[in-house]
Amino acid sequence: MDIFVIEIIDADNVHMELLKEFQKKEISEPKKFNQHCLSYLMVDRILRDFYNIENREIMFIGKKPFLSTREKFFSISHSEEYIALAFSDYDCGIDIEKIKLRNFEEISQRMGFHCSTLEDFYCEWTKYEAEYKLGKPAQKFKKLRFEDYTITAASVNINEDFEIYIQNGNVFPNANV
Repeated sequence: MDIFVIEIIDADNVHMELLKEFQKKEISEPKKFNQHCLSYLMVDRILRDFYNIENREIMFIGKKPFLSTREKFFSISHSEEYIALAFSDYDCGIDIEKIKLRNFEEISQRMGFHCSTLEDFYCEWTKYEAEYKLGKPAQKFKKLRFEDYTITAASVNINEDFEIYIQNGNVFPNANV
């Protein structure tokens, strides 16, 4: 699985007509609209430029997006200033969350998590969300910390290898995380 972490700060500088081409659902809040459209723009560009996939038509089964050809599977998550994208030959899910103070004990208890620290909570929460986006039980997880963020990717393939790419300008050097 390839995981791309992309800073969203330039979303407002992308031409609005280009962003609208990648709109997949109705969103009224401008910042969330930009994040949504930029996410799908980046999915399209990575499929085209990184994987050389020509047919990049996306369809949905429920809320889960798929390439119509099933040539690659992908998952999208965003939090604050970052988008996290996962691409795999197998079904996958990803979640990114900015770590911020919250009453994690109450949420942990309600969700059935066993957490004694805020960091434990975000590990459990992103694992839960990544598996939810996967839509079935995960066979393998990859967790990582990036700045003030926790990221978890989930795969149905127990032998899945993970590569992490962090945006650096216009390229994604392997961060070897």
